Amino acid sequence: MTNNRIHGARSWRQAKPVVLHPKFFQGFTDFRLGRPFDYRMLDAWPTLDQHRYENGRELAAECRLAGLAVAWIDRTRVPHPLKSLVVERAWARRSTGRDRCGRSGRAVSGPSRPSSCGSRRSCRG
Repeated sequence: MTNNRIHGARSWRQAKPVVLHPKFFQGFTDFRLGRPFDYRMLDAWPTLDQHRYENGRELAAECRLAGLAVAWIDRTRVPHPLKSLVVERAWARRSTGRDRCGRSGRAVSGPSRPSSCGSRRSCRG
């Protein structure tokens, strides 16, 4: 199963709850410390926790590839280099002109209604 219906944040405000998630921190830390990916551990977790853990590992890998040495010790305090990378990625998504559902274009005028992604803003689905 892919998580292609999950779209990245377009602002720090949207990204912050994800980055502060305990499983995100665990995934980031596990990758940084060189711990192997433990599929059995993830199988016991709810899907959201699995995604957050994988997101944390992926972002730690991106930091390493970018040459960023991020020492993240306290889960509730995101280090500046990590926050900067997340904000940079969010701004890049925002500049593509796509809505939260990944569709391009402007919102349909009329009353706001829930869509398939849960957004009440610019989605048409």
